[in-house]
Amino acid sequence: MRRSREIVGLPVLCLKTGNQIGWVKDVVFDEDSRKLSGVLLESSHLFHSDKGIPREAIVAVGKDALTVRDQVVQKIQGVKWSHKVGNQVFTQQGEAKGTIEDVFLDDAAENIVGFEVSDGLFSDLLDGRGTIFHDNVMVDGKDVLIVEDQVSPWDQENQGGSLS
Repeated sequence: MRRSREIVGLPVLCLKTGNQIGWVKDVVFDEDSRKLSGVLLESSHLFHSDKGIPREAIVAVGKDALTVRDQVVQKIQGVKWSHKVGNQVFTQQGEAKGTIEDVFLDDAAENIVGFEVSDGLFSDLLDGRGTIFHDNVMVDGKDVLIVEDQVSPWDQENQGGSLS
């Protein structure tokens, strides 16, 4: 799994021209398909906040850079990673489980597989952060994430567990 946080800030390199076309400013998801829609760019060029590189143009998301086939810049629709971070996590019964600190993607950086969850600074220091896998998510809303009642981000028997 990959953290979306690790993608933000990577340089974007064009394999066709050999130029660096910018840096990843944000990651955008299609919540219906649970897939990466693309990345928004921060650059010396004048890109609007909703313009970026679509997922189809991305060749690879490496440890040190993101590579693209061509310098294709277009409007990217979906929910920004920066807007997901900080959303609260609740069970169906209304029990707070913490807040989203990151979104986990598969190794190919195509699909959302889960969420890193924090229950506050002291809990993070004592127990680490937890994980909720997308299979346990009932509703992935604009402001909150609602999970099955038995799911605990810190209990591996219930498909949670710490990746920290």
